[in-house]
Amino acid sequence: MAKVYLSPAYHYFNRCAVSGCDETTHNNLYLDELEPYLTACGIEYRRGARRVPRSGESGNALMYAAVRESDAWGADVHYVSHTNAYDGSVTGYRPMIYPGSSRGEKLAAAMIAQRRKVYDGPISLVRRADLYELRVPKAASYYEEHVFHDNSEDAAWFHANLRAVAESAARGLCDYFGIPFVDPYAEEETARDMAAVELPVLRRGDRGAAVRAAMAVLRDGGWYAAALAAGDDVFGPQMDAAVRRLQKARGLTVDGIVGSDTWSALLGS
Repeated sequence: MAKVYLSPAYHYFNRCAVSGCDETTHNNLYLDELEPYLTACGIEYRRGARRVPRSGESGNALMYAAVRESDAWGADVHYVSHTNAYDGSVTGYRPMIYPGSSRGEKLAAAMIAQRRKVYDGPISLVRRADLYELRVPKAASYYEEHVFHDNSEDAAWFHANLRAVAESAARGLCDYFGIPFVDPYAEEETARDMAAVELPVLRRGDRGAAVRAAMAVLRDGGWYAAALAAGDDVFGPQMDAAVRRLQKARGLTVDGIVGSDTWSALLGS
């Protein structure tokens, strides 16, 4: 199993342009969003300490402990989550890797390709040999500088898109490891899409978008085993059998008709 060590910012207090926030806080909020994606994708992870801003803890001590734990655990990737600052006028995504690291270059290529899909600001890869969390870890190190947190536009974008950024990072890590990406929120999104459309009574022989949507929910719930081909929107014998299995399991009238009770069972499945 692929192993990723998550190392959040350990700063005393770097104020964010978003009121009431700081670099340490929003990077931990971001890693909270990343964890479900890693779990869904089968990526094992461990995480460094969540520092309390303005506390008496030593940021360097926490960083050194994180690298020791990462190495002892045998991480494949040491993933550092930070945001940047300059004078409030600069925006951009500036991730960093250790110069000359072939693993770092491969990881950066995968991560940046995915980040471009969600972030349209300037993107540039930085190679630095002086940073402890790039130089020392045995794993391939990737040091995020997601946005410039002292720029109000960049900071607001990051706060509004923590989950999208987390998904892009998870996709990048999956590409790096050569494993399939799995969306932990796919079923939730399917149910939300279903709630946004009318739920007509469906029976064998019907066809259309509502039939296909019901098929997708049946498949996600494990009731409909067949793969969904493009344009497959006909209520046929396989769907009829799937509906009847669901109805029987939920104690409903087993008639193969998707009415209000069966829709409720579907959306709750």
